Amino acid sequence: MIKKPIKPLLVAALPITSLNDLEKINSAEGLVDLVELRVDYMDNPLIIPYEKLNREKILVTLRDFTEGGVKKHPDETKLFLLKKLSDLGILYDVEIEFVEKHRNVNYEDKIASIHVFNTSNVDWNIIKEKVKKYMDKALIVKIATTPFPGYRAYLASLLELGDNIAVMPMSTNPQERIAFTLLGSKLLYCCLEKPTALGQIKCSDVKLVLDMISKHANYVIKPF
Repeated sequence: MIKKPIKPLLVAALPITSLNDLEKINSAEGLVDLVELRVDYMDNPLIIPYEKLNREKILVTLRDFTEGGVKKHPDETKLFLLKKLSDLGILYDVEIEFVEKHRNVNYEDKIASIHVFNTSNVDWNIIKEKVKKYMDKALIVKIATTPFPGYRAYLASLLELGDNIAVMPMSTNPQERIAFTLLGSKLLYCCLEKPTALGQIKCSDVKLVLDMISKHANYVIKPF
């Protein structure tokens, strides 16, 4: 089980369209902290042999269609999968809306997420209250949104709530994701091949940038 993150976790988002795609997990070795298996790309995500995977290196996401998922899956399928993953001790990402719809869903030490694509008529104070509500038990609370007036300041304000918050703008400017990571966001998603969301950069490029910053930032400027 992953402990509360001290540093940001670099996550390779990997679309799983068939069992053959599982072989690509090895290509992320040494590049990232976790490989996210986006199993909502599959017709039947239940056929994956999760028990054979390295649970310390994977994150499983069956993204809901209303929050950016690729294929629709019945709630019963998702409930069965999350229960199985929980029993196996495998990390997964579950939407807060899904947790509130099905009260028996385990989100403790998991990633609890909110994805906002239509920002009109959104009460951002309610979003902030949800972050506060779930951050005590969740491993990380993640908020991703398309840009809206003042979104940078708003996302930065969420990072002030605690040390297990991840924020990311879903925009065409990939530098913003890295910038929020440097400000304390605990997740940074990258891609091995094709991106699964706007703003994702190739994992090899992201690691190069982060390593370069780390290499040249290990000093303290003494006051005059």
